Amino acid sequence: MTPPAGFPLVSREELERLQDILNHNSDWIWEVDAQGRYTYCSAMVTQLLGRTPAEVIGKTPFDFMPPAEAARVGRAFGAIAAAAQPFAGLINRNVRPDGRIVVLETSGVPLFAEDGSLRGYRGIDRDLSELGERFLQLETVYDNAPVALCTVNRDGHLTLLNRAMAQLLGGSAEGLQGASLADLFPAAWARMAAALLRVEGGQPVDDHEFEWQGQWFYAVSSPMTDALGRVIGLSVAWTDITGRKQVEQQLTEANYRLEHYAQQDYLTGLYNRRYLDERLAREIARARRDDQPLSLCMVDVDYFKSYNDRHGHIAGDECLRAVADALALGAARPGDIVGRYGGEEFVIVLCGADEPGAVAVAQRLRAGVAALRLPHVDSPYGQVTVSLGVVTCRPAQPCVDGWVATVDGLLRAADVALYDAKRQGRNRVAQHTPPPQPPMV
Repeated sequence: MTPPAGFPLVSREELERLQDILNHNSDWIWEVDAQGRYTYCSAMVTQLLGRTPAEVIGKTPFDFMPPAEAARVGRAFGAIAAAAQPFAGLINRNVRPDGRIVVLETSGVPLFAEDGSLRGYRGIDRDLSELGERFLQLETVYDNAPVALCTVNRDGHLTLLNRAMAQLLGGSAEGLQGASLADLFPAAWARMAAALLRVEGGQPVDDHEFEWQGQWFYAVSSPMTDALGRVIGLSVAWTDITGRKQVEQQLTEANYRLEHYAQQDYLTGLYNRRYLDERLAREIARARRDDQPLSLCMVDVDYFKSYNDRHGHIAGDECLRAVADALALGAARPGDIVGRYGGEEFVIVLCGADEPGAVAVAQRLRAGVAALRLPHVDSPYGQVTVSLGVVTCRPAQPCVDGWVATVDGLLRAADVALYDAKRQGRNRVAQHTPPPQPPMV
């Protein structure tokens, strides 16, 4: 038997001994030409593949693999041969004539002609059937996992990635292996580089969420170490959480709507009494802190009961909605708060408004409702009108009885002013005068 090409000329005795070593080696030794056809096989091929060397010579490794496996390994070996690089650890399944599957680990080195062109490969195959099948199963699970997986070395190059990751990065797993993540996704590599520095400092790697190309992902990274415990890179998993983010956004919007509805009067769309009480307490505290005046208008629709009795509740509701719109239009300063306090009563909180300013707003509100010209035959004015009570306080300054410093006290004072407006004939504004200040001592 002729020795593999490239072997030096030796004596017949030495040649026979070398041939015996090759044939009885536990590994199958082979050579292929530039087209991948076997040009030499040691006798171990019979034990591994159940075929004699003569049956293998002239064939390619892919002739003995299942079709899908031949396509997978063919792609991997094609990339290796195109670069004329040595390779190791290429796991592949092969079919014996009896139908049994044999898993081999293939390694090889390129052979070159005198002109530098690639003339083939020389290598070995080792039987890894028990361990190799498990490896291939894990590889299949890894490659087909719905989560985007990859490993990145310290230089930011992809050393391994599955299909999901390759799809995100816009390529194939084979084509992107060895590519620079810094070029493909700079922001992701910046995070990973920072994570590697934290690992070296003895700190954990934080999980995080990020958005990319309209999708949201949850990223988990774990350090990879060599046999000496040195960090050599990161193992990364990106889980698509776009659906969860969309649900969270919907829940946020739903909560916002619920909160809005909880603050809103169902009939007029203005703030309701509960919100007005809460907001007024906050505005009193703010006015005290900033040493600013705070004014309140209490509004009541004149002779509304008789309007309701004559026209019915539906018309009464329409009337209240029209009055509410006019009040909201008249109290248009930033920070003005308009709400329905109950029945035909409304409250307007005027932040930062002093006495003259509050009275001016109240007169504008009264005129705005009058301008609606809603007929009301049971009113001496012949149309729907409102009465308003106005009160102004300065929470930062001490006052007798402390009524200006509480929600209830301020509302009671506005109600007193409103009663004065009604007693004076309605369709007017009355201002409450606070108790006199105690003399300074």
